Amino acid sequence: MRTNEERIRLMHQKALLLEQENREKKIRWLQYGSVGLAFAMTILLALIMPRFAQLSIEGAVPDNMIASIFAQNKTLSFIIIAILSFILGISVTVFCYCLKKSTEERHIDVSD
Repeated sequence: MRTNEERIRLMHQKALLLEQENREKKIRWLQYGSVGLAFAMTILLALIMPRFAQLSIEGAVPDNMIASIFAQNKTLSFIIIAILSFILGISVTVFCYCLKKSTEERHIDVSD
């Protein structure tokens, strides 16, 4: 039989373990949420970009000529493409890091 002190110590250890698991779960959700938000922002910017670029062009551009905005306003298009590439690169990097970390945590050998 265990003494009361041993039971209390085990309860504290279990409580600390549960707190740590909850903290890790919150961090994981925050990481996945930020990656999802970055992907959503990239897609949203890619869909909105032609409309903003169309405002800087003097004439209206038909829908089938929307890619020609890059030929008429090179500076703006380079800036927009650079921002989109940067956001996409960050989101893919964070996603790969999270994926690697989660697979490493699953494969930890717990043979004490």
